[in-house]
Amino acid sequence: MISEELKMYSHLKQFTFLDLKLATRNFRPKSLLGEGGFGCVFKGLVEENGTVPVKPGTGLTVAVKTLNLDGLHGHKEWLMVNTRFYKLL
Repeated sequence: MISEELKMYSHLKQFTFLDLKLATRNFRPKSLLGEGGFGCVFKGLVEENGTVPVKPGTGLTVAVKTLNLDGLHGHKEWLMVNTRFYKLL
């Protein structure tokens, strides 16, 4: 089950929506890296230890994936794809 698989990766940092807005500078178009069947991917910046968003020009660059609820794929498929991605870490 998906929720059981996600528990295996509970050690990964979870960000609030506000954190993600700050890290991507409010999901601004200039931060957009691409768009796919699930939604958009934005460039974000967090501290080297991955804890909080930081100002541009500092920190670690990360990709922030979004889910378009009106997109081609559903939430369950999005979770499955991301669960597989976590296994690569």
